[in-house]
Amino acid sequence: MGKRNIHILIEKFFGNDLSPEIQKKFHAWLLDRNFQEEKEKAMGTLWEEESAVANESTFQELSRLHKRIEASDRTLHKPIGLYIKRIAAILLLPLLGAFGTYYYLTKVNPVVEEAQLKECFVANGEQKQVKLPDGTKVWLNSGSLLVYDKHFRGKRRLLFLNGEARFQVAKDPAKPFLVKTAHMTVKALGTVFNLNAYSDQDVTIATLEEGKIQVDPCLKQDTSLILSPDEQIIYNHRLETLALNTVDAGRVMQWTDGYLIFQTASFDQIVKTIERKFDVTINYETERFAGRSFTMKFNPDEGLEQVLEVMKEMIKGLNYKIKEDKVYIN
Repeated sequence: MGKRNIHILIEKFFGNDLSPEIQKKFHAWLLDRNFQEEKEKAMGTLWEEESAVANESTFQELSRLHKRIEASDRTLHKPIGLYIKRIAAILLLPLLGAFGTYYYLTKVNPVVEEAQLKECFVANGEQKQVKLPDGTKVWLNSGSLLVYDKHFRGKRRLLFLNGEARFQVAKDPAKPFLVKTAHMTVKALGTVFNLNAYSDQDVTIATLEEGKIQVDPCLKQDTSLILSPDEQIIYNHRLETLALNTVDAGRVMQWTDGYLIFQTASFDQIVKTIERKFDVTINYETERFAGRSFTMKFNPDEGLEQVLEVMKEMIKGLNYKIKEDKVYIN
């Protein structure tokens, strides 16, 4: 089979262009070891080119998926090269057919163990700290998903992130530590950095506290930046703009202690963070607060209503109403 035909077939599948009968055959073909290199390249190309982001229905479907597989072992077994790329594409793209494939491939039709991948999902309103197999410590914020090899086999430590995480990386110069998101890749050897990469926002933000990291935004032209402590890179993938700022990295990472901190953040960013923090849905007119930025800080003991009261005082004309798990801003 030609390389171009393989690319087209995979592209059609993840675009939901195949019938259910063909999809079943696709499952078997994708797991077959023939043309594995071509399949990996095709999946990698689609991953790099895809610009879609997940929406609310995507996360609802993901939540239902997690409930279905919670009863079984959350360690996933697949050939490492192809499977990691497939997992990254499936978990970060708003393709419900892909979610079905993920469940099918990992639970219904398991293959020979060659790698053990683990996924760590943190629901809205929660935070979690995990320790990786190399000793790296990771703090995961609300609504985040991290996928990684349970044993870090191979020549590098590769992870996929959708959400926000603080990494305290264990040093291992012989095995680089890479975190890949939908719009940025961060490489570190031994360092402490924060990565904010929610798929429902326009910006991906990398902040360095200690050591050095290499940041590679997914731009059309090759762009690679080396950050020093207290530097922050903000990549707006919608506008394809980069901004390098000097910040107090320790302050940025105070979210791990329960603080809510916004530094020149858009109203949309603030709303999405509050939704994840307090597990609520906020309804508001998007255009009403567009083009404005805000700086705020809230203590860990401040609840939803206290946060909204402060916003009401700071933002002229803002009023709100809370009804169960929904907030209405007018």
